Amino acid sequence: MSDDSPFLPSPRPLPVEEILGGIPVLLPPPGPLQVQTQGRLLEVLSQGGLAGKAGAWVLRKDVTLHLDEDRVVPDLVGWRRERWTEPGPGAGVTLTPDWTCEVLSDETEPWDRGHKMLAYGLGRVGHVWLVHPGMRTLEVYLFEGFSWSLLDVWEGQGPVKAAPFEALAWDLSALWAG
Repeated sequence: MSDDSPFLPSPRPLPVEEILGGIPVLLPPPGPLQVQTQGRLLEVLSQGGLAGKAGAWVLRKDVTLHLDEDRVVPDLVGWRRERWTEPGPGAGVTLTPDWTCEVLSDETEPWDRGHKMLAYGLGRVGHVWLVHPGMRTLEVYLFEGFSWSLLDVWEGQGPVKAAPFEALAWDLSALWAG
């Protein structure tokens, strides 16, 4: 049977390895709903003119960030273009992002809300979005001083203008399947 047969199972996604406080952790891979939501959000932000050669932002997915001693893999991450420098071959990304996004699942939500938010705060990440496709919500956080402030929550559908991308207006329903 050839490798391109439609009857062969597709490769299983690998667990995600992160290191927080010097402790390595294996997290379950994102499920289909999380992968679909991540892709839709990246598409919304990219089509809004934020990314690309002319955009004001550099957006990436599944990048390993080196925040001091922590190694985290946000679902989506972004830097203002004027701050971005391409890492060398084989080098990890050590530049603190301006924005990260976690697409939550039942398995990862406690980790993302707890340990990763702490790591992002210690690393001085400016904004964090938590997207929950099961609940169809978007939560937007700002790091100020030494803590996170919840700026806004959107539910279901409707217009969104969320920090740090206030220049882009989009409908939240673009993230949800069907």
